[in-house]
Amino acid sequence: MNKLKIIKPKTRPIQIEPWFFRYLNEGQLKVVAAILSHADIKDRQSNSFPSNRVIAFYCGFGNFEKGSKAYEKYEKIEDDEKIKFKNEKMKNAIITVANIKKSLEKIGLLKREYVGPKGKQIVYMTLDLEWKKEQYLKEHDEFFNDVKYEDKEDEKENIAKELAELQRLNEEGNISKDNLANRLKNLSNKINASNTENSQVPLEDIEKVATYIMNTSKVQNKIDEGIIENKEAYKKSIIKSISNNSFNGVDKYYEALVKKEQKDILETLTISLEQNENENFYQKNILYFKDLIFTNNIFLATYQSKDKNFSKKYIISDEKIKYYLHSSYFYTKQNKELLDNYNQAIKNYQELINTHNSKNNSS
Repeated sequence: MNKLKIIKPKTRPIQIEPWFFRYLNEGQLKVVAAILSHADIKDRQSNSFPSNRVIAFYCGFGNFEKGSKAYEKYEKIEDDEKIKFKNEKMKNAIITVANIKKSLEKIGLLKREYVGPKGKQIVYMTLDLEWKKEQYLKEHDEFFNDVKYEDKEDEKENIAKELAELQRLNEEGNISKDNLANRLKNLSNKINASNTENSQVPLEDIEKVATYIMNTSKVQNKIDEGIIENKEAYKKSIIKSISNNSFNGVDKYYEALVKKEQKDILETLTISLEQNENENFYQKNILYFKDLIFTNNIFLATYQSKDKNFSKKYIISDEKIKYYLHSSYFYTKQNKELLDNYNQAIKNYQELINTHNSKNNSS
């Protein structure tokens, strides 16, 4: 086991928030650390905000290391030139600090407030240490909520542990509001769930959703990096989590899968019609395929004349649906039912059109 020993200075250690490392560059990090260090030394009194010169000193801007080109140049010049050289370096360092401070103000980490009448204004500078915190927590949600392998501990004990963990994360401020709300909701579902009948995902679709999750870039990256070594066990853990409603955000994954299938169906039919049924005859005219839309639970293809002055819509038949697409068995429940009931959807649409035409004729 590796142990850490820290040699502390007289001033208190300065904490740099982890999200700063994610969103700030090296120069910005140095300036933030300098502001915090100086404020700590001054005990955060009214004069605790450092000048640009002081910040440059903390950051080491304007210094030139032994062996560097700047140092070699410095060694070769006369004493009076050395003073000018140092002053020029410091001037550039102060300008660098000013530019970095402007960038911090621009992104909202450093804020400037003017108080008092003109000529006697006091400038209050605010360093917002919670800047980007919520975004960071959301982007790194996987560190606070990830699928775990099955364990044999008692379910009630697991729930108690998770509640304690959520309380700890909330007290420390290390969990986003959205994530906390989602996890509490899923924990509630987990408490009420006793079998797969209570799952948010239909029983027949659970494995399809698990496969979809396994194919996401997030999981695939973990597999490629060796973080997930046993893919089969990982998938089984996903299936179990979905079954007992403990998988956070499964409803979004399921919705995404359903939409992906619908998009794939439309694209497959469109390509099939373009390649195999690009032309259609109507009253001795040749019409050419234009596009395909999904409306009222049916697919409507539009064909138009070559001069684009005339167009006609055709209902794609159930026979063509079955010919061009996979069996409905391979789709999620919602899309399976749509395909299985396609003939009825055609009848409903035709009745709707007839009713509409009848009303127009009577009026």
